Amino acid sequence: MTSAVGEFWDASALRVGVETNGLQGGDAGHGGWAEVQVRFLTGDSFETPDGGHTEEILIKVSGDSEISTLAAALEWAGAQLKELAGARSVPVQQPSD
Repeated sequence: MTSAVGEFWDASALRVGVETNGLQGGDAGHGGWAEVQVRFLTGDSFETPDGGHTEEILIKVSGDSEISTLAAALEWAGAQLKELAGARSVPVQQPSD
């Protein structure tokens, strides 16, 4: 299992963690999984589908294709958001804990 954590600071701040046991050679039955956890550090919140709010979201997938597809989709989403909303450099800091 491998993991990485990054913090992104601006007027708001996010901690993003990624953890996976890597590609395992097939679908979920082969045991491969990955998760992405995103948490606001500044009191901001994400809106939930039911209209509520939460400071943290977790995306977890199982299977090689699902891991690869999630990685590609998140990369695409980040690029699109920068293009559509206007890119601005935000420094990355590694957490001290």
